[in-house]
Amino acid sequence: MPIYEYECLDCGHVSSFQEKMFERPRLFGPKRRCEKCRGKKLHKIVSRFGVSVERTQTEMMNELKSMGNVQFTPPPPKPSWGDGPPPGGCPYEKQFQDEQSKKDKDERDRKAKEPIVVG
Repeated sequence: MPIYEYECLDCGHVSSFQEKMFERPRLFGPKRRCEKCRGKKLHKIVSRFGVSVERTQTEMMNELKSMGNVQFTPPPPKPSWGDGPPPGGCPYEKQFQDEQSKKDKDERDRKAKEPIVVG
């Protein structure tokens, strides 16, 4: 049985009740009341729900095709090298190596120009 939610028009509290889908309000017997203020003025509201359906991919495709003219395209092929970097390594690797070699050369030149202190 589904759970329906009702909002109290007096206090605004939302109450939940289990009932059949096409159940009419009860004329005899216990009536629905707000859980907070026990008011009788309840208004049915739209609430969230969840559905869990297990289907195969073929069943889903057939259902989508029955809804109209749907063109399915296959996913793009994966590159031969996988998910890693492109062949040839990182495109910034050469730039990094050039900068590093320039820094090393500058450091060697600076050390060569320092005076030698003998103590």
